[in-house]
Amino acid sequence: MKFLFTILFCLVFSFSQAQDSTQIDLSELTVTANINKTELKNVGRNITIIDQKTIKESPVKTLDGILQYALNVDVRSRSSFGVQADISIRGGNFDQTLILVDGVKVNDPQTGHHSLNIPVPFSMIEKIEILQGGASRVFGPSAFAGVVNIITKKVSKNTLSLQAVGGQYNMQNLGINAGGVFNQNSIGLAFDYLKNDGYAPNTSVNKKTFSGSIGHIYNKGSLDFSVGNLSNHFGASNFYHPKFYNQYEEVEAWLNNLTWKHKFSKNLTGVFMANYRQHHDLYDFDNYRNTEKLSSVNFHKTDVIDIEWKFKYFSKFGQSAFGAEYRKESVLSNRLGDNLGENIAIEGHEGVFYTKAKSRDNTSFFLEQLKNIGKLSLAIGTLANYNSSFGLSFYPGMDINYLYSKNISVYGSLNRSLRYPTFTELYLNTATVKADPNLKPEKALNLELGLKYLKERYSATYAVFYRKTSDAIDKVKRPEMPVPTIENINNINMFGLELSQNYAFSKDAKFIEKISFNYAFLKADRKEEGFQSFYTLNYLKHKLSFGVFLEPIKNTQLSIWYTLKSRAGNYQWDNNSPLLAYPEVHLVDLRLNKNFKKIRAFGDVTNLLNKQYFEYGFVALPGRWISVGINADF
Repeated sequence: MKFLFTILFCLVFSFSQAQDSTQIDLSELTVTANINKTELKNVGRNITIIDQKTIKESPVKTLDGILQYALNVDVRSRSSFGVQADISIRGGNFDQTLILVDGVKVNDPQTGHHSLNIPVPFSMIEKIEILQGGASRVFGPSAFAGVVNIITKKVSKNTLSLQAVGGQYNMQNLGINAGGVFNQNSIGLAFDYLKNDGYAPNTSVNKKTFSGSIGHIYNKGSLDFSVGNLSNHFGASNFYHPKFYNQYEEVEAWLNNLTWKHKFSKNLTGVFMANYRQHHDLYDFDNYRNTEKLSSVNFHKTDVIDIEWKFKYFSKFGQSAFGAEYRKESVLSNRLGDNLGENIAIEGHEGVFYTKAKSRDNTSFFLEQLKNIGKLSLAIGTLANYNSSFGLSFYPGMDINYLYSKNISVYGSLNRSLRYPTFTELYLNTATVKADPNLKPEKALNLELGLKYLKERYSATYAVFYRKTSDAIDKVKRPEMPVPTIENINNINMFGLELSQNYAFSKDAKFIEKISFNYAFLKADRKEEGFQSFYTLNYLKHKLSFGVFLEPIKNTQLSIWYTLKSRAGNYQWDNNSPLLAYPEVHLVDLRLNKNFKKIRAFGDVTNLLNKQYFEYGFVALPGRWISVGINADF
């Protein structure tokens, strides 16, 4: 394995040094690592940007698919096509990653398992920004180990796009994306339908996603409103317990957002966002819904209201950003929260009631100053956060970037991050897990040092980081306990190394268009001694992804991705079975594109080598899966 890594690294490095181009300057990209938008070359953080071309040419149909190839991002799936996939960054767990859609927080307070239940069709994604490391100073409590910001396509002209895909296991994926512009107004609609009969018993999927938007541009700003809905019904065979194959789940998510951007003066701009998210979750552990035990099914409904106002002021002292945010999170459930005084009937399920509820308020004020002093860029700030359940906390931090030359910069960052327990971690008590209502928030100090090289089509980043975590929250199994428990475990400190290189060749290059290489190494300072960790210590020790984008003949592209995963931690069948180490995962995926003016035909093969592999315990993931499709843009 070390030999393979060495060969790949040398290959990528030799390509990157041998080529040159002057068409696209990667250093001019603007990202949102700070409250103040900053050019990539001046950001004192490690940022990954997945552009539209990479998404379009990769063998993926869902968000989790493209994130699978990203630097130091751990995608742990329990089924196909993002049916239930957990996203973690830099060895954090799925509850420690903040997911944004155009800056709107979409994490669910019930559990991080719902983070990717995003009511935005995959075809609407313009690009993805991934911020490595804690960012609570900028984004608040949920940005504990990293942030994924999904940036959607904006309607700027009249468009119509249609897609149809078919494949093994009766897979069907149909989509439509339309937009129109008239005067200073715009309207957009998108719909995506994905289904298959499953690659194993009780793994079928039926997923529908819809989004719509209207916008208005005026002299000093813009006003935009969007609405989205996701409905997903799927078989969850042995998802959360290896011996139960009749598990089943239905989820539905709504997201409504209003954004107002206004330029108050030459030096002062503001952004106001107000959004409402509702999420329904029906989880059936053993086919109870088709028996008289319907009350044994888990029913949860979460509501989140979020209002945020940010201002930016430009002066001789640099860019000043300040503002406030209010967020209210609530849950109605028959499992989570405190007992209700009066039960509430669950719509569509006669004789079943919500018996518990819980809500909490979160208010934050933030301030950041960004100043460029010659070749030095300094961003320093803090966020003061008050949570009605956990009190007052502060998240100070700073990022420093020094532009050594036009193309080379060195940077460092020091930031504090914090995460509040989810309602599941606080209140879920079943035959398979015991929660703790007295959990403490987990806290971390994040230190990062790195070097960037950005020149036209070539980018490279080398980074090392250290995260010191206290009161880490995990699901653990101890020998003396009959079931796993959710608890604060002792301090866990994580060290990591990240290497990333990307090169887009000029149009004069023959056969090859682009190469992408990502490698990450992680090491925690403790092991599973005296307990089994289900999440926190099941991190990827090594992750390598290597993508090659070829053009073997004119108007034909072939993309090939290789992914290696070597995971720490163990899993077991039951209490009487030995602990098993996770085996290494080697995956090869490919896509063949053929362009015919406005029509594009493509074929995908995922898991080309037909490997049997697991991301969680005994939940077997699909073998080789072949599909073909066509996309038409008008």
